Amino acid sequence: MKRLLTAAALVAAAVTMSAQPALAVETGDFYATGIGPYPTDAIGSAEKVARTYARNTGWLDSQCYVLASDVRSHFNYYSARVRLYCQR
Repeated sequence: MKRLLTAAALVAAAVTMSAQPALAVETGDFYATGIGPYPTDAIGSAEKVARTYARNTGWLDSQCYVLASDVRSHFNYYSARVRLYCQR
């Protein structure tokens, strides 16, 4: 009887240890830079590049959004760096 209880306990432990977490979430961060004649154009250009990176690794556009952007002014154009955050 003791062996049967020990075997049952080991099986229960193995099943418990192999269970996947119920709320597993995968995230991804993609960074890109872009330029343009206006700040919004620079951000749009950088976002386009970041979304291309994300798509190439299997992310859908609906799973990603721009989390942060940084725009810099230059002599006659703007440059931007964008962080695209993805979650599924």
